[in-house]
Amino acid sequence: MCLALIRMYALLALNLNNLQLHQRPICVGIAIMLLLCAGVPTATESLTASELMQRMRSATDTLNYDGIFIYQRGSQIDAMRVIHKFDGRGERERLVSLSGPPREVIRDGQRVTCFLADDREVRVDRSEPRDFLSVGLDEPIEYLAESYTFNIAGEDRVAGRTATAINILPKERNRYGYQLWIDDESNLLLKSVILNRSGQSLEQVQFVQLSVSEHLPDALFETEIEGEGFTWYTDSSPDNSAASVVETSGWAVRWLPAGFKMRNHKVQTMYESDMPVSHMVYSDGLAMVSVFVEKLMDKSDSLQGFSSMGAVNAFSRVAENYQITVVGEVPLPMVRQIASSVEHQTH
Repeated sequence: MCLALIRMYALLALNLNNLQLHQRPICVGIAIMLLLCAGVPTATESLTASELMQRMRSATDTLNYDGIFIYQRGSQIDAMRVIHKFDGRGERERLVSLSGPPREVIRDGQRVTCFLADDREVRVDRSEPRDFLSVGLDEPIEYLAESYTFNIAGEDRVAGRTATAINILPKERNRYGYQLWIDDESNLLLKSVILNRSGQSLEQVQFVQLSVSEHLPDALFETEIEGEGFTWYTDSSPDNSAASVVETSGWAVRWLPAGFKMRNHKVQTMYESDMPVSHMVYSDGLAMVSVFVEKLMDKSDSLQGFSSMGAVNAFSRVAENYQITVVGEVPLPMVRQIASSVEHQTH
């Protein structure tokens, strides 16, 4: 199931007045959410949790399905519909909000288009490689086993379907735990729960209705939001002179929890301005952390403080006239510590 696809809502719904995350390339967050759509082969009782997860990884993104699911973070609940298609040449995907303001996200290959009716905006971005933040796993089990333990919790039912439940527990307190429910018949991930260090649920996503089809019509991937009179934003790489403002500034992350590696580093422009932002992405194979560094043009626009939504935490500070913002699926103390470690390199 497309589970962390839903985390686009966590990024879009963070306290925007606090950290003004809407000034960041939001479709990057949406693209990250699109990474968790994963199908898995049929489970058997003889398979271990690690083997099930390895099979999940190898079978990611190959099923066609149409489902409705619930996303809960704290006291807030959203209903959404997800439609996913794989035709052997590539993937197409559509996410539709069924509660709150009308919003849709359509992914066609590496192109992600976000329709935001409440803001009267359409944002176009390129999808990140799918090995970022993926329950499909972007690292070998042997690597993840250095930071997590895995075990099969037993059989359960989700959306009227029999599923195998898997626990993914962190070995240290600087990560969250996960619980996954894998459908025994359709081989899709039916439910996901992220747990804090006390074992309490921070957010969970689960299907309430699901159909798996051999073929899905192209009409299902067309937006129902007309977009007339909307403002269109297209993410593009800044020119070399603008990019050098950030790229040559020499900022580096000095501390990360063990196991986190850089997955990507690029310079992007914000939708509302031409100011380049350096975006560094780190992952341990399950959790993802994004670090944004932006040169401030006006001190009055600086932001400092934190915000949270479900399992997603953000912390922002100012250093040497640069805005540093860290957004991650790790506990808040870790986000703050990572942000505090971002320094300008001296030669």
